[in-house]
Amino acid sequence: MCLAVLSLGICIRNNKKKLMIIDLFVRLILSAVVISSFMFFGISVAESNNSASQHASHTERLYRHLNHLNSSGVTRNDPVTIILEADGIDATTTQLLKSTGTKVRHHFGKRHEIQLSAAKFLSLLNRLPKSIHARLPFPHEAVAVTSQGVSIMGAADMQTLGSVGVGVKIGIIDLGFAGYTSAQASGDLPATLNITDYTGSGTGGLNHGTQVAEIAYDMAPGAEFYLAKIGTTTQLQQAVNDMAAAGVKVINHSVAWFGAAFYDGTGQLCDITNSAESNGIQWVNAMGNSRYKHYMGVFADSDSNLEHEFVTGQNYNTISLTSGSQVTLIMNWDDYPVSRVNYNLYLYDDVPGAGGVLVSSSTNSQSGGGGSPYESLTYTPVKTAAHYIVVRKTSSNTANINLSIFSIGPNLGVKTTASSITQPADCNSVLSVGATNLTDGAEYFSSEGPTTDGRSKPEVSATNRVTTSLSSVFAGTSAASPHVAGAAALLLSQNPSLTTTQLRSLLINDSYDVSLTGYDYRTGYGRISLDADIDTYNHDDDNCVLVSNINQLDLDVDGQGDACDADIDGDGLTNVNESIRGTDPLNADTDIDGVTDGDEVMVYFTNPLLFDTDVDGLSDGEELFTYYTDPILSNIGDLAPRNATDNILNTSDLLILFRLISQLETATAYELVVADINLDGVIDVRDALQFRRDLGL
Repeated sequence: MCLAVLSLGICIRNNKKKLMIIDLFVRLILSAVVISSFMFFGISVAESNNSASQHASHTERLYRHLNHLNSSGVTRNDPVTIILEADGIDATTTQLLKSTGTKVRHHFGKRHEIQLSAAKFLSLLNRLPKSIHARLPFPHEAVAVTSQGVSIMGAADMQTLGSVGVGVKIGIIDLGFAGYTSAQASGDLPATLNITDYTGSGTGGLNHGTQVAEIAYDMAPGAEFYLAKIGTTTQLQQAVNDMAAAGVKVINHSVAWFGAAFYDGTGQLCDITNSAESNGIQWVNAMGNSRYKHYMGVFADSDSNLEHEFVTGQNYNTISLTSGSQVTLIMNWDDYPVSRVNYNLYLYDDVPGAGGVLVSSSTNSQSGGGGSPYESLTYTPVKTAAHYIVVRKTSSNTANINLSIFSIGPNLGVKTTASSITQPADCNSVLSVGATNLTDGAEYFSSEGPTTDGRSKPEVSATNRVTTSLSSVFAGTSAASPHVAGAAALLLSQNPSLTTTQLRSLLINDSYDVSLTGYDYRTGYGRISLDADIDTYNHDDDNCVLVSNINQLDLDVDGQGDACDADIDGDGLTNVNESIRGTDPLNADTDIDGVTDGDEVMVYFTNPLLFDTDVDGLSDGEELFTYYTDPILSNIGDLAPRNATDNILNTSDLLILFRLISQLETATAYELVVADINLDGVIDVRDALQFRRDLGL
């Protein structure tokens, strides 16, 4: 009787003597089990040690690694570098190593490095003397910097699924690659790359190109890289020709050109990008950082003084210059290729006509036979102050046409953010890239579209302000563009048959809309967001980025799609665990008892397959959350004290049962269940008689 009561987890106070005997018996049994267990494990360990003592000791990591390699015919012959730790390698061991074709490659102190196939080393391991300890080299990694854009734009997804750019050649055409060998040494650029200087001044100078290449390499670490330093459009064309001959499929050009055309998709720069496209190369270009450094307007002269009015009644623009800091101003107008409209550009150190002194000018003649509609001046100020820009035409008969001014330096006082695009980002054959910050905000400096002939640019945007090995914050559309070039290489690696048109469409269609809803002239169709698993959902929209799941089902609404959710129903038990236990991985509460499967297993230790674990008529959920009783211990007969039961069965419980049967008390919902001692569905004298027998009365 006492054992039966113990199995229900209930102690009967007036059977203390029986309980003491049972307790002693249980303790003896447990002691015997523990002793026998120690004896068993003691023998096992001793035998294991005795076996190991016959040959070299080794780490578990090494043993697991060798077994893993030997499990496949493909990898069993892979070379493995092993470190043997020993005071010395004697002649017998040296001969043993030689017999397997092994020799010590490097030796420092007690450490001896060898290299051998996995298959041969398992055999060798059992023959080496016990004085030697064998291990793999300690875990290590190169201290390289990875752009934050890799994860933001889904490139990490592509890399995880095996698309790393293998088989794709990326060209980086830039203005300087200083420090590129250091970037190679740190692992931020590939150990092998092709680099050409077309300027005759060496590949160094600026490190801009090195940082650009690092970002593209972060995005597509399996690609082959071709770096070209250029300084003129002729050099640019030669670099493109050479890259086309080498089989380059993506070119990144994080360079802004000014004055070669009126930013309308024409001119020699667009001829160059068109030649790249005709060779199957996708050209990716930075939009430029000139949003606040640009002015555009039709020449206006309401007071007939031949000077352009930047705003009504104001014949100048302003720019705040710093002493010793050079500035370049470029003006051109919409009259290419040869113009007879003659505009000139002037810079004053104060208000013109009110004490301002002319400090620089550009007065090329476009009259007569005509000339390029272009003026440019470069000036290093001798004082820190506002300076004044003036545009004059040479004759009142000169036509009033659209002109633009760009500053390579400080922002302009009167600015035009629209159409602040630079070349060759304006070209039809170019995928143009605006800049977003790390939280997807449109950058204030990123040049805007449209082109001057009204076409939509940029197509896409990408992250900037990222980390490279040479800078903690590499900002600008120069940093955004190589993210897109790298993304293009990943897509080509995934599908080498893509045409440039298809590639552009994929990059645009998979972009993630940021900034204004829909297309805008700052971020284009959105920030690059790759669809690694090809399920039509980009990285940002996909709730399961590594497993294709077109339906995007998410049962537990945790943001992780069912296709890749280790716990589909969100109950705290993995799908595998539920399969083993027999619970339903699609139902958080398999037994519908009001307690999730995970909580039953890990918190309350109830059975997730049983509505009522302790078979007392109360569901586990009722016991836990309504009556606050123990769902593991049966509550049958536990009536006292009323509304605060104590899990102890005694005469107090019997007295309450009599009162309930006699209807001296009205039974609560809880009591209607636990007062049914004989489980016949009725509370009557038979329950009282059964309870008395159980109590031994």
